[in-house]
Amino acid sequence: MPLSRLRLRLAGWFALAMLAGLGVLDLSLYFFLGHQADLRFNRRLGAAAHGVAQAIEREYAETTGRAITKATADALDEYPAGPEAFVIYGADGNQIGTKGDTSLTRLASPAIGPTGQGSAHERPLDEGTGVRVVEDRGSAPSGTTVVALASTAELRDERETLALWLLLSAPLVALASVGAGYVLARRALAPFGTMSRALAEIAPDDLERRLPLHNPPDEFDRLAGQINDLLARVHGAQLRTRRFLRQAAHQLRTPLTVVRGESALGLERSRTPDSYRAVLGRVHLAAELMSRRVEELFLLARAEAGERLSLTDRLELDGIALEAADLMRGRAQSLDRRLELGTMEPAEVMGNAFTLREAALELLENACRHGQSEQPIRVSVRRQPGLAVLEVSNPGPELPWAELERNGEHTEAERHGLGLSIVHWIARVHAGRLEYRREDGLNLIAICLPTAPDDSGR
Repeated sequence: MPLSRLRLRLAGWFALAMLAGLGVLDLSLYFFLGHQADLRFNRRLGAAAHGVAQAIEREYAETTGRAITKATADALDEYPAGPEAFVIYGADGNQIGTKGDTSLTRLASPAIGPTGQGSAHERPLDEGTGVRVVEDRGSAPSGTTVVALASTAELRDERETLALWLLLSAPLVALASVGAGYVLARRALAPFGTMSRALAEIAPDDLERRLPLHNPPDEFDRLAGQINDLLARVHGAQLRTRRFLRQAAHQLRTPLTVVRGESALGLERSRTPDSYRAVLGRVHLAAELMSRRVEELFLLARAEAGERLSLTDRLELDGIALEAADLMRGRAQSLDRRLELGTMEPAEVMGNAFTLREAALELLENACRHGQSEQPIRVSVRRQPGLAVLEVSNPGPELPWAELERNGEHTEAERHGLGLSIVHWIARVHAGRLEYRREDGLNLIAICLPTAPDDSGR
């Protein structure tokens, strides 16, 4: 199994964090242990100086009248040899005895002098090494002062050994951290593997499935939630595409059937020119209907895609209604319908000229296709406070408008064509609305739009 670059990066960061923590710990440990070693060294040297001072006092006290110099010499002879050196000063400050390495004792010469009871200080001896000095004053009647001296080479060796071990621990900890970090990263990233397998099991036709979430959520759950939102959007787009294709097939089936039937009928035997002209006329009408359906589908596709229109045109809604009525007269006559103009009040709106003209044509097309011939189709434009209303009334069966509003415009569009769906979208993007009411056996469908600023009629 190849190494994972992501896990290696996480392991590297983990190792760097461990090394940083180890560095802080090592420095703290180095200075702490060095300080403790200094304290132990000073205590040991002070204890040696105190032991020699007590030995001199005992020797001096055993023989009354004995010279302090003799007592000091006897005490130093009996004191066991060690790494320390001693210099003893009498009550008058003169040196009265020494013991130990002379390279140490010379540093306690009278020119330097004692520094006080129990004090400790350091003086250089050679490169990298010093001498630690501690003194202890004897009690009366001797009045002696014992100065103990010792090389700090021992402390230096201890510090160097400690530093070496701490430095050696860094690469060992780094290697161990990389290995441990890789293993921990694998365990920490296990939910990604679970998420990847769950996503791989979601088929293109099964986009309703969702990734599992936990409560309270963590980073993986938040990512899974975003993926679920993406799946929901993709599923919605898939449903809209399927609905669009179903509508396209439904709307183009009829004119295509007419074209195929009429053309087959015209080709099955020889006909007179007038007969061919009649066949071609019917084919032409079917082609026009097909072209209109294609335009409707393009408009619906723009609506499904959430396209934003340019709404900067200042338009006369009554002029658009008159133009649409004039364009639809031939269509109405071919379906045995009659068009009439109702009230035409001047009204200006802000919007997109092409789509508003298409909305008016769609309302009239819907009335022509689904209306009845007993009464005429009437188009009118009225003004209401802040609104311009383009209304088309036609006789016919009542529309299931409650179902339309409950389930969305596309349910009704599949039953009554794409017209109402497109008009609903056009009204919505113009900050308006599509209204329906049933009155005296008539279906009245109106598109209500906000009037343009400063529009007071003409």
